[in-house]
Amino acid sequence: YYTPRNAVVVAVGAFKTPDALKKIKRAFGSIEPGPKLPKPTIVEPAQRGERSVTVEGPGTTTYVELAYHAPAANDPDFHALITLDAILAGASSLGGGGTSNASSRLYKALVDTQLAADVGSSIIPTVDPFLFGLSATVRNGHTAAEVIAALDAEIDRMTNEPVKAAELHKAIKQAKAQFAFGSESVTNQGFWYGWSEVFADYTWFENYLDRLAAVTIKDVQRVAQKYLRRANRTAGTYMPRNA
Repeated sequence: YYTPRNAVVVAVGAFKTPDALKKIKRAFGSIEPGPKLPKPTIVEPAQRGERSVTVEGPGTTTYVELAYHAPAANDPDFHALITLDAILAGASSLGGGGTSNASSRLYKALVDTQLAADVGSSIIPTVDPFLFGLSATVRNGHTAAEVIAALDAEIDRMTNEPVKAAELHKAIKQAKAQFAFGSESVTNQGFWYGWSEVFADYTWFENYLDRLAAVTIKDVQRVAQKYLRRANRTAGTYMPRNA
């Protein structure tokens, strides 16, 4: 890891550090930095009420998505929201993707009950506040309203009832496993060191597991109450014309 004049070069793998630094300095050390970019000062105002949008189009399948305003990666709430996501929709690797979420609350409430064909979530580490998304594919014979009602029931449960200690432990363990899976190769490690420098700094990646392990039951309920409010989301529905 080397920073000549504010540039970032990431090196991972089996190498001798002094030799690697010489090569990096020889290749990049003479490059002059560009002008310093001004730091953005505009902040998106808080949403003051739930928004909804319905889109019609071809097909025979109805889709539902709930998008909540979520904190930036460097926010103290981010890792608690990662843990909440693992409980609610199943742990995923950083940036999306993961293993089966069949033991998650939403899978049991929507897929096991035949309301939805699948259910998932999305939360991505970013430099600015972004979105926490929940999505579901509505099964034939059911409606978007039924699926949203089931989603809301589980979200309300998360907001109003503290999670059990065993469920928290399981969620953190799964999130740690997904982190390990998503960063096991030297290519992925290099990617995450570099990307972490973009939205925070390289220590964000190095301290990820420790911050995850520090999440408490109170933290999970607190971020649920803070972010999973109706007024903090946009509810979207795709309605097929040929349903």
